[in-house]
Amino acid sequence: MSSTVATVEAAVTTAPAQRLRTSVKSWLPWLGKGSLAVADQGLFAGSNFLLNVLLARWLTPADYGAFALAYSIFLLLLLLHNALLTGPMLVFGPGKYRQRFREYLGVVLRGHFVLIIPVTALLISTAFLLGWVYSPGVERAFLALAAAGPLILLLWLLRRAFYVLLNPGWSATSGGIYLLILLGSAVTLHVIGRLTPATGFLAMGAASFIASLLLVVLLQPRLANNSLSIRAIAADHWRYGKWVVAAAGPNWVTDNAYFLVLPAWVSLAEAGALKALLNLAMPALQTIAAVGVLLLPILVRDRHLGGPRAMMRTIKLCLGLFLLGSASYLLVLWGFRLEMFRLLYAGKYGTYASWPLLLAALLPFAQSLTVVVGGALGALERPDLAFWPSVGSCTLTLALGFPLAFNLGLGGALAGLVASYILMGLFMLFFFAQAVCSKTLETRP
Repeated sequence: MSSTVATVEAAVTTAPAQRLRTSVKSWLPWLGKGSLAVADQGLFAGSNFLLNVLLARWLTPADYGAFALAYSIFLLLLLLHNALLTGPMLVFGPGKYRQRFREYLGVVLRGHFVLIIPVTALLISTAFLLGWVYSPGVERAFLALAAAGPLILLLWLLRRAFYVLLNPGWSATSGGIYLLILLGSAVTLHVIGRLTPATGFLAMGAASFIASLLLVVLLQPRLANNSLSIRAIAADHWRYGKWVVAAAGPNWVTDNAYFLVLPAWVSLAEAGALKALLNLAMPALQTIAAVGVLLLPILVRDRHLGGPRAMMRTIKLCLGLFLLGSASYLLVLWGFRLEMFRLLYAGKYGTYASWPLLLAALLPFAQSLTVVVGGALGALERPDLAFWPSVGSCTLTLALGFPLAFNLGLGGALAGLVASYILMGLFMLFFFAQAVCSKTLETRP
């Protein structure tokens, strides 16, 4: 009898430890993949971050403002490209088309090449228009973007294909190649006196082209002899992405419209200063975005295996990690702000190392909620519920952010940006709760 009691007591004692070991083992692969995702995003984002730092350091504030203006328009195209191709691929790739992913990827790539034709034409038209409004430097930057943009978008698409396969390691490898080519090109252009906003974009295009070649060889998409229905895939992508397309405009206004209005209201140099401050928040923002990309297929898996309850565990964990990381980054950024301005910008933009910098450092907190809850809405295949928060955020930008920017310059723009992100996250959280509640009611007998 005593031996039986001892056995039971031992089982009770070891049960929590066993559950802990099982939990740790189940999460280890995802921690490894998450680390590779962060490394991948760190390489690409770090490359663009360093390019921006070098441009801000070596170009005049007005020239850097021209680069920031052109890049903000590129981000609008990136949003649309992501809505129609990359975003749906992250949902349907590991789901509906997982058994025939090479064929599916081939169809998606063909869609990319069809899409870049009007994109290039739009960029060329925009170049002449904005060159007339602002300066010839802006025109040259947009013409270079018209050449480099399709290649940059292609690389973004191919990188995300490895996230569908939950294998971001090769994407990180291409990031190393991209880093070496981009920074080598930028330094060489500076040494020979040819570094401009336009040649900066051309360097990005060249680095993207070479890195894309590696990823195409590894992925081996089936472009020919493809039996999948292009019309069916296009219908799936449009059904999922139409709401993301609709939200792209409001999202872009929230994030980037200040780069258009500040040059008109203040100067191109003020737009360059805004970009310089946002550069300092980018390491945290890009890390959150990197894990957010990997989070979407994980939440899709959780939804299929355990429903909303399993999704909520992942959501709480990721949100807690994001907020903790944002707090740590704010402390480091604020504590070493003067040294960072001297090191990165050679003393330029140091006059903004006060409350405008603090506002920029608050952006990762605001973005954490939007990335996590936005990923949850995507995993529920309800991108329509992310549309209305983007509209609300855009409305706040127009009603509050623009007046603040008009009166306070870039500081007002940053205040409007933080407020808009917080509002968007709260709206997303409300709609997610409503969606989970409705699904729970549907499954009840």
